[in-house]
Amino acid sequence: MKSSTLFVAFATICVALGATGIVSAHQTWIDIDAMCVDIGDTVDVRLTEGHNFAGEGAPPFDVSAELVDPAGVKTPLNKTREDDLHWHSGFDSDQIGLYTILGRHVDEFWWKVYTGLGSRPDRPNSTYTYFPGEVNWSEIDKSNWTDDWHVVRHYKPYKYSKAFVSTNCDFSEADRASEQPLEIIPLDDVATTGTGDFEFQVLWNGEPLPNGTIAITGTRDVETKVSAICDDEGKATLPLNISCDWLITANAASDSAYWDGEYNDTSPHGENYTGPGGFVGNDHRAALTLLQLRGSNTVAMRAEIQSEIQFSVTPTYLDFGELGLGDISDPATIAIRNMGSKDLKSTVEVTDTNGLYTKGLRINASLWGEFETAVPADESVSLDAELHVPENFAGSGEMEGTIIFWAEAI
Repeated sequence: MKSSTLFVAFATICVALGATGIVSAHQTWIDIDAMCVDIGDTVDVRLTEGHNFAGEGAPPFDVSAELVDPAGVKTPLNKTREDDLHWHSGFDSDQIGLYTILGRHVDEFWWKVYTGLGSRPDRPNSTYTYFPGEVNWSEIDKSNWTDDWHVVRHYKPYKYSKAFVSTNCDFSEADRASEQPLEIIPLDDVATTGTGDFEFQVLWNGEPLPNGTIAITGTRDVETKVSAICDDEGKATLPLNISCDWLITANAASDSAYWDGEYNDTSPHGENYTGPGGFVGNDHRAALTLLQLRGSNTVAMRAEIQSEIQFSVTPTYLDFGELGLGDISDPATIAIRNMGSKDLKSTVEVTDTNGLYTKGLRINASLWGEFETAVPADESVSLDAELHVPENFAGSGEMEGTIIFWAEAI
């Protein structure tokens, strides 16, 4: 049985940003079509905001996104257009491996004011209300507020989002940090979402916050939520037992836990309020969407490979430099990592449109068509690739080609 490192599938990503607490909150998320895509596909990146995967509009104010490609290079994702529901961007998935999409939405700053039970006619069971932007407190009608009303926080919401797209359905590197200020990291294989307990870690500036600071919530829809409080390592486990799309959010566990700022005795309050000063600072929220991998022929093939044949090849790009007729390039190192349960025999296939690589590529001093190597289970093998430019080669300029690595169990 042969199997290629190129797995074909398609994928969706929703990344949401929740508010303080573990209840439903207004969210911003990145919406894509699937987590596994074909190499060469154009991935449409859409940012929207709403509740529980129900988009209500394009996020306002400061919105941006960037892409981390399989080689680890970060590039901005420029806005291409906007409609009633989405902020649009996109990219071409032209490398083999894992792409990470990072979103950032800085919303308008707000005051949260505890005004007492029954102070809001529209929400009679609420004990608080919100005011956006600058507020002239002397002009506010406080007739239905308690005399110990007080500000709990004055914040600008910073919302960070993350999503994954892979051209080979390999998410083994999804547990790496992406240097977001507040970040959710999946510690288990994202391909197993919906099969049981799933562990996450939440980091603030690369480090876990004190035990009990972070609440993490998994949301399927308005009726299906699971939540937990992170421990002193920033870790928490959620029972993601339903095979579906899950929105994972992380934010402050209570009104006394914040990312930056301090309590201020001069914050606005009622004449009979005797508690601590109101919090003045910013609110940071993060989210990650884990989508159910959609069924397709290629996903089935990958599942079979994981039991016997599973391997990766790095790097995903070789640059042989500028060469003349008859020149030999410097060696370029390629590493094959065997992640399966059996020893492998690997061969290669080379394709191009001009004959340069099919005639001139050598691996470990052998013409590519004569090359083969053994890769023991759980080990890596390094190869030297050289390009020998034929004396009679007629082309010029940049020449592109592709090496496909094949493997079979020994």
